[in-house]
Amino acid sequence: MTTQGSRVTFETFNDGICIFCLQDEEGNAGRPEEKVRYGERTVGSQRYYEAMTNKVKIDRMIRVPYQQWLTTEYLAAISGEVYEIVQVQLIPDTLPRTQNVTLHRSRQRRITDGTV
Repeated sequence: MTTQGSRVTFETFNDGICIFCLQDEEGNAGRPEEKVRYGERTVGSQRYYEAMTNKVKIDRMIRVPYQQWLTTEYLAAISGEVYEIVQVQLIPDTLPRTQNVTLHRSRQRRITDGTV
């Protein structure tokens, strides 16, 4: 399928489940907002080093189905690890519509009360 000469990519989300959480009063992963299937993405060396020059470390990138509410104010929990969301980027040429979510593993943040 093509759209005005550009290719549309059909996406799958087979790599796991990410739980997006609201932050509690202490900045930890509190109440889960949504559980979303994701696909792993490769963090390219150019993106990695550009982030490092801005003193931002990128540990992981995932692709999720489009979530209008998703912003950098949420935390992501994957397999018991908590990640800060560095960037949420809309990918316009995919079916279904998707977003890349750039993550930084946070050693200071934790999952509170075993809610995740």
